[in-house]
Amino acid sequence: MTALYAWLEPTYQQIRHAFTQGHGHHALLFKAEPSLGVEKLIEAVARFLICQQENSEKPCTHCHACHLINAGSHPDVHYLASTENKDIGVDQVREINEKINQHAQQNGNKIVIIDGTERLTEAAANALLKTLEEPRPNTYFLLKTDITAALLPTIYSRCQTWLINLPSEATAIQWLQQQHSAETNEICTALRINYGRPLAALATLEQGLIEKRREFLRQFWVYYIRRSPLELLPLFDKELIFQQLDWLSAFLNDALKDQLGIKSGWICQDLARGIQQFNQHQNPLGLLKANQILQKVRSDLSEINAVNQELILLDGLTKMITEVFEK
Repeated sequence: MTALYAWLEPTYQQIRHAFTQGHGHHALLFKAEPSLGVEKLIEAVARFLICQQENSEKPCTHCHACHLINAGSHPDVHYLASTENKDIGVDQVREINEKINQHAQQNGNKIVIIDGTERLTEAAANALLKTLEEPRPNTYFLLKTDITAALLPTIYSRCQTWLINLPSEATAIQWLQQQHSAETNEICTALRINYGRPLAALATLEQGLIEKRREFLRQFWVYYIRRSPLELLPLFDKELIFQQLDWLSAFLNDALKDQLGIKSGWICQDLARGIQQFNQHQNPLGLLKANQILQKVRSDLSEINAVNQELILLDGLTKMITEVFEK
């Protein structure tokens, strides 16, 4: 088992302490921001609960139960998740319920890990609710969902909820410095453009996206000056398209902040001079309109197939010119 991320360790210790004191809850709901690695926290809690070594702060790693879970073959650890991007159906929940109603094969605890709890259909959620209302002895549910996801209030009422928020900037920077050799200013930029999410920031650094972003936004300037969508359209990468739209949106949002005299909370601090130069010919209403166009492009791209991507991008870039930059 790899070490927990620094920002998850305090939560793990609180949960472990509750169980060692006999106050552990049978259903833990983890609501988390994306890219915080909460899967590792859930894994650590599952390993702690399944370990046969009592009074241990961490799983012992050498008992039979630990060997089984390390091999991914523990018969009393069950997983429930979306398959093929479909919602989690009632039949899947019934299958899990049937398994946990049986005696534990290893004579210890039984664990059910639910990834994407918000994907439960109403029928599946109701089937799960019955089990949560009348928990079997030594049976624990570890549920994961996005922090913004909506769940049935009855599910909430049967769970102990743990909110996993973004780590402090200092904690995130320190961790990133341990993982990557980039200069501190590059690390801070990676963290900002990923809205404080350290794992996403690390991926940005490892993939060289800081320079790709700068080149993309330099080309946005050329597109703006020449009023030509074809200056920017070829730079869109189908693997990065949503990140690229986020880069543009952050640039325009910071331009709006500059227009309004707001000097804090900028995502594109490293491009402040470029934003101020761009802003010499902008106004707040135009910047709002440009961002609305971008958000519509983003929404349309998320709903259609890849065949129409270029047409949607071309339409959005053209609208920014005709409805914002040429007015």
